[in-house]
Amino acid sequence: MIAAGQRLRLRREERGLSLRDLALQTRISAAVLEAIERGWRDRLPEATYLRTMVPLIERHLELPPGSLETVLPSSEKNRFQGQRREPLLVRFTPGSIDVFTTWQGTLLYGLLTLGLIYAVNLQQQQLAARGLLALRPIAPLPAGDQAKAPRPEQALLQLYPELRPLELAARGQGVGQLRRAKPSQTPAAGVLELQLSQPSQLTLESASGVRTNLRSSSGSLSLPLNGSFRLSLNPAPSAGDLVNWNGTPLQPVKGQPGQFSSPAEASRP
Repeated sequence: MIAAGQRLRLRREERGLSLRDLALQTRISAAVLEAIERGWRDRLPEATYLRTMVPLIERHLELPPGSLETVLPSSEKNRFQGQRREPLLVRFTPGSIDVFTTWQGTLLYGLLTLGLIYAVNLQQQQLAARGLLALRPIAPLPAGDQAKAPRPEQALLQLYPELRPLELAARGQGVGQLRRAKPSQTPAAGVLELQLSQPSQLTLESASGVRTNLRSSSGSLSLPLNGSFRLSLNPAPSAGDLVNWNGTPLQPVKGQPGQFSSPAEASRP
């Protein structure tokens, strides 16, 4: 081992290289190179790494093959010789330190990269087939079509026509229709006053939900109502009886003396 270290040091000095220069060129630490030159076996790395470093140093310094094999432990020399005879089958292993500096390592990582690209491409095609991904980018709308693009609320109304009353309310059309309605059609609030001199059956139905059915009613009765109503009196009021709506006498329905209705209800055809 000492002879091999001297041979290494002489060839390095012939080329004018320092330990640091040789370490940078071979990517082997200067401490390992110094241990080889000085014969410090206890400072050398494991035989697995040393078996890869020795051929690299021999090729770089153009030393005869096997001139540094004495650096290896005796148990590794036979493997080192077999490694030199079959460099493609034995020297290259996935765990070898030389995997990044040889063409075999470059080929391995190139194949691995191509495999990953193919796998990603296959995944993208599967997503596109399921409708979860578009292979082609969506082209922007032309300038003219962009100006004609519907507003989001218009697109929503096209999908859900039942929401159109909300659009009308937003535009204020509902309020406008209420304002344009005739006074006779607008439900009115008021007080219905009755003065009955004889017992009568009274039936009252109001649009606001008021329902009254009284038997043998007589005397004075005052009912506040909201909206249209229909009043039925049996028997019909006599000459001394009063039926007033907001202080104004209410006329019976034509042809029905005992039937009364609100003014707005009576004006409808």
